Amino acid sequence: MKLEGRVALVTGAARGIGRGIALALAREGADVAIADLLSDPEVAKDAESAAQAIRDVGRAVELIDCDVSDEASCDAMVTQTIERLGGLAVVVANAGIAGIGTVLDTSAAQWERVLGVNATGTFLTCRAALPRLVEAGEGVIVNVASTLGLKAVAGRASYVASKFAVVGLTKALAVEVADSGVRVNCVCPSSVRSHMTVAELMDVTGIDDASKADRVWTNVAAERLPLGRSVEPDDIGRAVVWLCESDMVTGIAVPVTGGDGL
Repeated sequence: MKLEGRVALVTGAARGIGRGIALALAREGADVAIADLLSDPEVAKDAESAAQAIRDVGRAVELIDCDVSDEASCDAMVTQTIERLGGLAVVVANAGIAGIGTVLDTSAAQWERVLGVNATGTFLTCRAALPRLVEAGEGVIVNVASTLGLKAVAGRASYVASKFAVVGLTKALAVEVADSGVRVNCVCPSSVRSHMTVAELMDVTGIDDASKADRVWTNVAAERLPLGRSVEPDDIGRAVVWLCESDMVTGIAVPVTGGDGL
């Protein structure tokens, strides 16, 4: 297994893309810390399900409560990961929230919330983990951005801005720490079939059944994407594993889109 004996920390890993990444890393031999808002009972339930899936492939797992928009919470998350799992080699800053609205429609509070989680949360996660990785002289950070960090669409101003920030932070940090042996990259998913995107589809369309919305999402993606199926969390997980392995790759943003935009 490619990551045998490594410890990985994944934020926002209770469900969706984060869960897919955590499982992909575990299948390659990593022990995993799942960090998420465990104070939310629904999130905690999903986190335990993800943890059991990791145990089922024979890896150690720890659940850590963390709000990535809070500096002290991020620092504690890294400390707890090291104390409970014995090290830290891979950090995936995945935690994020949706943001819908034009600039004129977006309140200052909404803007600050989306940027606080998506951009500042990524920054705080990276900054908390860096001393440990730099001290070890090796390590990998993978930030989760979006194709909307590479191109803009109307009606998603705060989200687009936050994901462009993640791409820019990734490139800046990769240059800053290259001589320490730490590599920093990001993945840029297009719309992935996940809890967040299905919930967003329900809000936009008025569909009131999650299972029906999931089927609609899958069918539309199969018709629209050149590769003929929806992008799944596991697809993002495999891209993250590749970035962990590729020791001459740093400072890049990898689109994972099913051919969207070709």
